[in-house]
Amino acid sequence: MVDLHWKSKMPASDMSSKSPKLSIPAKSLPSLQLPFRTTDISHAAPALCAAYDYYLSLPQLRTLWNSRDFPDWNNEPILKPALQALEVTFRFLSIVFSDPRPHSNRREWYRSIESLAIHQIEIIAMLCEDEELNPQTRGGVPTADLTVDTTNNESRSYSEASLLPRLATWYKSKDVAQRILLTVECQMRRCSYTLGLGEPNLAGKPSLLYDRVCRPSEIHALKTTPYDERVENYENHAVHATHQIAESWIHTSRMLLERITDAILSKRLEQAAEDCHAVERIWKLLAEVEDLHLMMDPDEFLRLKNQLSVRSSSGETASFCFRSKELVELTKMCRDLRHRVPEILEVEVDPKGGPRIQEAAMKLYVSKSSFEKVHLLQAMQAIEAAMKRFFYAYKQVLTVVMGSSEANGNRVGLSCDSCDSLTQIFLEPTYFPSLDAAKTFLGYLWDNNDHKWP
Repeated sequence: MVDLHWKSKMPASDMSSKSPKLSIPAKSLPSLQLPFRTTDISHAAPALCAAYDYYLSLPQLRTLWNSRDFPDWNNEPILKPALQALEVTFRFLSIVFSDPRPHSNRREWYRSIESLAIHQIEIIAMLCEDEELNPQTRGGVPTADLTVDTTNNESRSYSEASLLPRLATWYKSKDVAQRILLTVECQMRRCSYTLGLGEPNLAGKPSLLYDRVCRPSEIHALKTTPYDERVENYENHAVHATHQIAESWIHTSRMLLERITDAILSKRLEQAAEDCHAVERIWKLLAEVEDLHLMMDPDEFLRLKNQLSVRSSSGETASFCFRSKELVELTKMCRDLRHRVPEILEVEVDPKGGPRIQEAAMKLYVSKSSFEKVHLLQAMQAIEAAMKRFFYAYKQVLTVVMGSSEANGNRVGLSCDSCDSLTQIFLEPTYFPSLDAAKTFLGYLWDNNDHKWP
């Protein structure tokens, strides 16, 4: 039974003397669903995962993600794959503007990819801002100063290899590319440097050595697929670019989660909360990336699926997205954040199943004495919400582009108990049952206290 007299045991300094007395009748106690085991997430069959990696050139991409060209720059493992995802987006933009098909919905394609690029720039700018505020990552950013003589190629302050400056001069893509450059200018205003993509840089700030960090030439060398010679389908390059963008951001999220764990262990909770909010935004971005499949031509997309032999087999229970091993690992890492709650609240788990964690959370929410803990716990729950929204949205996209039968793995007449692994993820209970119980009981305490707000 939950101890509802927790308030009387709190130190007087933790509560305002003006706070109304919280009491609740026993008959009004809320009923909570008992937690049960969460779904065991596993990737698809090894052969399917290997085919997925081969199609996207993921081994070569991972080599680029993990390369360390600037040992003194602690943020390189996080920003490098993010910038490479942005560069693939510029390539995707050039593919759309070069599309000769008369039936292509060009206007919506332009808007969708421009929106995707802008949201990526927003996250990159946020990561750059947080880097400068964090003493663990501050410094070591490879930049070129505009005050240096730019006649020397070593000190050039803008990218020569990126596609964006070229798109800004092409009559077809000029408007969209210049709007993206203005977004870079606006989003990087709070940073001490800019990205060096050809944005106006009105403040004359140092520019990131974009070509050395991102390696655009090597990224664009991976634009071809292994099946280009035998697959004549324009959607092939769109699907290829879409998934390369998603995989790059998934890798960025994994690096952020590793840093979150280190920050929690080191008691740098505010920094961990900032990185949690970045992971939350990336989950939302991944949903936007998957939405691009809705813009593809239905007939050509389904024909491409047949040409690539991408279909669910009768014995395969894992969804299409679980052919990405990186996504499976990212999902597990996000769920494992629940194990950090006792450490954040500085309480031990009761071996008898008592409500220690719940009571500590209720005291924390009311006292507001350690706001950085509240920020972190809220951010961790925000990750859960964003992740479950992603899988729910992915299920809908899969149904729209492939049909409900294929999306369900050719399983007809599914019941709630026999649903696929994708559905089970967004239907499973909260990963933070103690925080959920704390908020539930705290809400009931406020609803049943004598003080009523006007």
